[in-house]
Amino acid sequence: MKNAVAKGPTSKLAIAIAAIVLGLSGQTFADEELTLEDALKGGKVDFTFRYRFENVDDDARPDEGHASTLLSRLTYTTQAYKDFQVQLEVDNVSRVGSDNYDDLHNSNTDRGVVADTDGTAFNQAWVAYTGIDDTTLKFGRQRINLDNQRFVGGVGWRQNEQTYDGVTVVNTSLSDTTAFYAYVQNVERIFGPDDGRNGTPAANSNLETEAHIFNANYKGFGFGTLSGYAYLLDVDDIPDASTQTFGARFTGSQGDETKFLYTAEYARQSDYKDSTKSFDADYYTLEAGIEAKGVTGKLGYEVLGADDDKGAFQTPLATLHKFQGFADKFLTTPGDGIEDMYASVFTNILGAKVGVIYHDFEADEGSADYGDEVDLVIAKQVHKNVHLLFKYANYNADDFGTDTQKAWLQVTVKF
Repeated sequence: MKNAVAKGPTSKLAIAIAAIVLGLSGQTFADEELTLEDALKGGKVDFTFRYRFENVDDDARPDEGHASTLLSRLTYTTQAYKDFQVQLEVDNVSRVGSDNYDDLHNSNTDRGVVADTDGTAFNQAWVAYTGIDDTTLKFGRQRINLDNQRFVGGVGWRQNEQTYDGVTVVNTSLSDTTAFYAYVQNVERIFGPDDGRNGTPAANSNLETEAHIFNANYKGFGFGTLSGYAYLLDVDDIPDASTQTFGARFTGSQGDETKFLYTAEYARQSDYKDSTKSFDADYYTLEAGIEAKGVTGKLGYEVLGADDDKGAFQTPLATLHKFQGFADKFLTTPGDGIEDMYASVFTNILGAKVGVIYHDFEADEGSADYGDEVDLVIAKQVHKNVHLLFKYANYNADDFGTDTQKAWLQVTVKF
């Protein structure tokens, strides 16, 4: 559970963090003769407030969903002492006004879904150690964002962020190389502190896992970054979500006033551990773009493949909102897989970043035409502490799902 007072993984985590913090505090007083006031004043405190209004008009539901929510975040990070550092981060998500949407916990099943429920939680609670050359060890609840977050990410778009309970190791001892390893025993998902309704994705607000996550990238070429990875996910709560994925990614750019952008990636996924499935599926993406005179245009082709009716390539730990359209119609890959051909144009207008993205979706196997989507985003930093965002998504269904329109207005304030 993600509650600050919940039982299970969170309570064990809090106890462990508290023990380490107290141990460090005692060591600090003994070795440096600091007062408690001095130790506390040395840390950094950050505040984040993010208000969002989200409107969902999905033809699958008779009524629209209107979600007005506020994320309030308090982050405290100590100064490093004898190569140790501690961070505690608490999130609160609250409704502002009426409860006019389905948050996958309440009974508003006639309204559009917005997966932001209320609650208070430890979002992060970790201890880091940097006493080994070129290495950082981190224990506890933490963010993990790898590459473009297509396979492992924090889903920072949702008001309840996805974080991970476990141990991570980052090593930079090889030139131009960053090697990353994580052992994850629990994934705190976006659905809030408590389990949601049975039969919905929120039924498991957290996933107990035995996951081994490997990722290494090399930047020494001068014209791009090469990454290789292995993601071994043993999901205790949903055994059929257990997969092993191996892949490589290359992304980079060339040019000065005019830049040419390119990305290529391939991965292979199969069943793992206690999964009852037996399948092998491919993932690949190709993307090319150009950036000139303040305009960035890209063309891309992404495929999450299927293995007949045995299974399709899934990315359960990804920051899914970044991919396959803002309307989030493909959070789970359809049984026949999916091909996404997309184009995007971004520029700056009156100091605001403005972008338009078009997606055309088809099945990887068979001839189904799933539909298409147009997305719009406008973002502006109006003050060093204040950021405004407007987004719109229009999904036109053909052989998959239902016509859906979504709109967001968001204000973020950071101190």
